[in-house]
This record gives sequence, C-alpha cells and structure tokens, in this order.
Amino acid sequence: MTRKEMIDNYAQSMEAERINLGLSQAEMAKELELSVSTYKRIISGESNKVDIYTLYLLCNLTNKFAFEIMGGDAPFLDTAARLRDLSSAQLNFVHDIITFEVDFANSQKKIKNPATDIDDYVTVITLTGDMEDGMIFDSFNVAKEYLPQYRKMFGSLLSMGIRITSNHLHPVYHKDDILLISKTPIRDGDIGVFIDKETNRTYIRKFHQTSPCILEPLNDYGETFTVDSDNPTEMDKWIKFGKVLTKVR
Repeated sequence: MTRKEMIDNYAQSMEAERINLGLSQAEMAKELELSVSTYKRIISGESNKVDIYTLYLLCNLTNKFAFEIMGGDAPFLDTAARLRDLSSAQLNFVHDIITFEVDFANSQKKIKNPATDIDDYVTVITLTGDMEDGMIFDSFNVAKEYLPQYRKMFGSLLSMGIRITSNHLHPVYHKDDILLISKTPIRDGDIGVFIDKETNRTYIRKFHQTSPCILEPLNDYGETFTVDSDNPTEMDKWIKFGKVLTKVR
C-alpha cells in the first residue's frame, strides 16, 4: 500500500466512522481535538499527513486498530480484532488459553533444547466427562503432546488434537486415541467434528456431500443426520468445528 493510499483510507475511514457514531463534523472534530476546518481538510484529502495523536484518538473513539483505520493488512492483529465480538466470559476463556500457550512457550525457552521445536508440540484438548455420542462440549482441559512426525506430515494444516476419553466410538476410535484436527473445510468423505447449535451437542461423523448432506455415524452407535445445503436454517444449525486428519494411538 502506498503512502497516498494510506492517507486516502485514513480520511475516508475518519468520515465513515463519524457517520457510524452519529456525530456531526463539529462534534467529531472536538473528539479528535481538531478544528472543524482541519477536520474538513483531512476528509477532503487536502492534507497529506497523518498526525499520530489524532490517529490515537480516532482508534480510541472507534475501538479499532490503526491498521483497520488505514486499510492495511495485518493478519496477526486481525485475529485480535475479532475478539471484539466476544462476551466477557468468552474473553476470559480465551485469555486462559493464551496464558497456557505463553507459559508453555516460556518454559520451552528456558529448557533451550535445540533438538526440539516448539511447533512440534500439539495442543490437545481433553473433554470433561465421557465422550459419548452427542456429548455436551462445555469444558475441557488442555495439554501438550510432542508429535514431530505428524507436524512434519501435516504442517500448518494441523491445528489441535482431541483426546478420546471413552470407548463409545469403538472400534474406529479407542479410549486415549488422539484425533488430530484441521480447521480447513470439511469435504466429501471427511470425518468431522460437528456441533449442533440448538442442543450444544457434539458429534463425530463422516460427511457425505450429497443432496441432502449426510452426517453418518462411524459405527452402528448414533444417529444419522441429514442437512439440506439449500436451506439456510438447517445449515446455520451446525458448526463445522474441524475435520479429522488422522488418529494417534
């Protein structure tokens, strides 16, 4: 992005945010500690500079990051920006997960073992209670498993692991198996983890992209679900949590 594009985006964002906030230009100028004439010069593109303090005030006023105001691309901060959509309870949960990951990273730095790579450790979640078909996905513990061979095999596709805690899915999965999960889209023939938003129950099913789509049990235990892909209400009912890459036994 060029300097001019950045300045143009800044000016356009400033005026768009004013409208979103329902402020007059005079009120917006006051919030940004600007004169009305200076504010108008900025939004009309007559100014070719970005004042850092004005940008700071604009970010605070709109609860947005500078990269959002300037129209830039910042994948790392984009993740942080999505936290605005979470409730206080959800933010506390995410904070706990981040704390766990940071503490683990710091502990590995202290060990200073050149033979291991921190990315070769996979975060594995263990659901509380029995993992029966249609269980409530309400709480879990997290741990780290050193799985360098699988990280080499799947790379960044490997997002996390889920530990099987019961034999309800026998003989396909056994207690203490770890399912390696990818957050990539679930395709025809994939085994996926699906969450019913209406009941908050979680199912591990083989996905058949037919018409309607079929969520098939891995054994004779459990219900077969059909989902009409042309029906937004039915589609919205299900969260595709992730697909199973493989199992670790």
